Amino acid sequence: MNRIAIVAAAIASFGIGIALLIAGQNLILPLPVMQQRAGGMPWYITWVMVWITVLCAVVLGGFLISATVRRK
Repeated sequence: MNRIAIVAAAIASFGIGIALLIAGQNLILPLPVMQQRAGGMPWYITWVMVWITVLCAVVLGGFLISATVRRK
């Protein structure tokens, strides 16, 4: 792949990570509300899954950016 395509894919990956975090903030109820509904532990599990997905998107973007560096 050429550099422009790799950088575009990296930017898209970072964008997906940001979009996932915003979607999680908008879709997952706050912890006090979930504790009232006796759902504290699923709240933590859900947020861990969201953060792992965001971390994967950031790592993929970083890997793609590092792939554009020329090695001698």
